[in-house]
Amino acid sequence: MSISNSLPLSGIDAAILVGGLGTRLRGVVDDVPKPLAPVLGRPFLFYLLDRLALRGARSVTLCSGYMAEFVREKTGTEWLGMPIHHSVETEPLGTAGALAHAKEFLKSSRVLVLNGDTWFEPHFPNLLAAAESSEFCIASAQVPDASRYGTLEIDPADRILAFKEKSPTASPGLINAGLYLLSRNIIDSIPPGRLSLETQVLPGLVAAARVNVFKSPSPFLDIGIPSDYAAAAAFFTQLGIAPIAMFPDFPSMENAAVKLGTCIVIFDENQRVVLERRSDCGWWCLPGGRVDPGETVLATALREAEEETGLRVEPTSFLGLFSDPRRRTVRYPDNGDIRQLIDATILAKPIGGHLAASPESLDVRWFAPHEIPLNTVPPVIEILRAAYSHTHSSLLR
Repeated sequence: MSISNSLPLSGIDAAILVGGLGTRLRGVVDDVPKPLAPVLGRPFLFYLLDRLALRGARSVTLCSGYMAEFVREKTGTEWLGMPIHHSVETEPLGTAGALAHAKEFLKSSRVLVLNGDTWFEPHFPNLLAAAESSEFCIASAQVPDASRYGTLEIDPADRILAFKEKSPTASPGLINAGLYLLSRNIIDSIPPGRLSLETQVLPGLVAAARVNVFKSPSPFLDIGIPSDYAAAAAFFTQLGIAPIAMFPDFPSMENAAVKLGTCIVIFDENQRVVLERRSDCGWWCLPGGRVDPGETVLATALREAEEETGLRVEPTSFLGLFSDPRRRTVRYPDNGDIRQLIDATILAKPIGGHLAASPESLDVRWFAPHEIPLNTVPPVIEILRAAYSHTHSSLLR
């Protein structure tokens, strides 16, 4: 499967810089590292990890220092099928030093680097295309007030000419959005020790015309100061990814029961996938359902596919069995029952019928890999990652 019909960050290792002390949030957030500051009751970092898993990142390395063991405890070593590595600094190394320290985990030819206190969702296929013309590509955002960030001066070819200092007066501008796509060669060239990416590495690369900008109209959020952190709840609500009680993070299993069911991943010839929008929570999921007595798993999958999408399908292979309770547990809103989902998952292709929503859903659509909505339920993210990288071996998770 080529990159054009895979999840957009397939094959790319990502690094998230989470080692800062968060001094500007002291008095507002004191008991956790800044990237774990709660937004709508959920750590900010969890939103970033969900997004990277959905977009198909091969792995994520958390470059941590302050309260590193707490970061490790909260995130673990896997997130929705995406491996998590922990690169722990014993002393502050700066943003460039952190990447050099983590280089053993960053093995892809291009590495995605994110600040752990910012949210920015560029169109990743276009970002990848823009990055082909330089060794270091900065995703940039146009903001109404750039005074606390400084701005980027660029030429007509989107090469960076200079970083302008912060302004004492509020004015709009193009800023560094805290998301970079850079060559692994750049990381290899960073010497060990304390070093800043922004002030000690990038100026030399800019002078050598090795840095370009990818401009995106996507919404930008930086939670680094109290006023912007206070706006984070409304920001995620407007994006449509405010947490839903139906899919809790790492829930207690004390009163949970097991629900055995099927999921079916329907791909067309362009690797688009069918998703339906649940009527109970408004988020997107795969067709599927409980295995009825007297049915085989395959019969259930084929029945659910037609009932929920209007399509008749033909199975192409068995993807695997998914059962991890950490993010595959549902709390049903109508009665409060807690169920651990165990899904036998089948890959299929359409052979007839017409796409149509069922009475149980709000909508049903085909999505290209890079179009899959951010408000896709967590259990489905893990399945989609596996489906888009499927070999002939089935999975047991």
